[in-house]
Amino acid sequence: AAPEWVDDAGFALADHVSRTRLPTPGDQRALQRAASDLAGQPLRKDRPLWELHLLDGYGDGSALLLRTHHAIADGAALMQVLLSLTDPLHAGEHPGLLPVHDDTAGAPLLPGPGGRTAGRTIAAARRAGSAAGDLSAVLRAALAGPRKAAGLAGFARAYAAMLRKLGFGLTAGRNLLQGPLVPGKQRAWTRPVPVEAVKAAGAATGSTVNDLMLPAITSALRRYLLEHDALAEEVIVIVPVDLRPAGASLPAGLGNEFGLVFVRLPTGEIDQGRRRARVQAQMDQVKSSREGVFVYTMLAWMGQLPAAVQNAWVDAFAGKATAIVTNVSSPRYRVQIAGTPVAGMAGWVPVTGPLGLGLSIVSYAGQLSVGLASDERLLPDHDRLLALLDDEVGALHTPTASSSPPESGS
Repeated sequence: AAPEWVDDAGFALADHVSRTRLPTPGDQRALQRAASDLAGQPLRKDRPLWELHLLDGYGDGSALLLRTHHAIADGAALMQVLLSLTDPLHAGEHPGLLPVHDDTAGAPLLPGPGGRTAGRTIAAARRAGSAAGDLSAVLRAALAGPRKAAGLAGFARAYAAMLRKLGFGLTAGRNLLQGPLVPGKQRAWTRPVPVEAVKAAGAATGSTVNDLMLPAITSALRRYLLEHDALAEEVIVIVPVDLRPAGASLPAGLGNEFGLVFVRLPTGEIDQGRRRARVQAQMDQVKSSREGVFVYTMLAWMGQLPAAVQNAWVDAFAGKATAIVTNVSSPRYRVQIAGTPVAGMAGWVPVTGPLGLGLSIVSYAGQLSVGLASDERLLPDHDRLLALLDDEVGALHTPTASSSPPESGS
């Protein structure tokens, strides 16, 4: 039977909230180690799937670490929950989330259609899910009128083409960052950089922050693979697509409303300008496609099947990629929780199936950073990839942002 939500009759807040102290010196490395240790521990399934850890001794203050199962909500919904717990730090400011299709770092890497269009997109996905599951719908449509039948047939052909692409047409050679996983996980994040400076760097070429981030990640992965004598021509990543209508209120049940698209990162391309152009061309193409909505529908279907079938499909689906890259909307101004100012934010995308690498772009109060979630076996020297990400993201807001830092091994 499919899982269902039930109330926890014995709910106790103490079961979900803990307080510990970071080991000295209480710096960023100590916090990253603590987050990594907790990331390797599964959530208990005999109670609601979330935990909140207060970690004292982080610098002059503390850190809050929230762990949730993705079944509860996606990143956009969780950030709205967080925002509801905060107040603006300064009077007159509203800490509202950056809009999901704003051309800033706070927007998803691939914004979904806005406003009423997004609502129609989700509705179309749900209609497709029910119609495609009943072949007699085609016959009924044909009897109702040729025009309606032609529309439904065209819709089915488009979905069949995407199914062929995702099932058979999307292939790439294996690379150093793919392979068997281990329970040990690592969590880290890059140094923050000013969002406005990155926007200014892209203004000359008409590039938004989002236009610059995926190429920067591509360059960091290229340099890492070069240093390990394992350069791959392409690295395929999964990018989430937010399908919520603009300004939609937080649903009572939270939940997940996102699709997924595959993007080929041209790590084998030596010229940075051509790398950026190739990534941008792909993003422009998938923005106009139904790929994200199609995957949303497929996920809904798979959720109704036995667990063994779900797991096999997820492994086959995610196994085509090396990493997942996401971008979460976040407060545009500094906020406070219970009177305590929040100095910064970092986040990590959950990785699933055979994926062992996740990159999360998070901006908060005008500062942007990239969270790195990795498997200990696949990325034993994750500090090196973190340093390369620091170089590439940092270069975006410098006067020489048109060229990457020098590569070793090239």
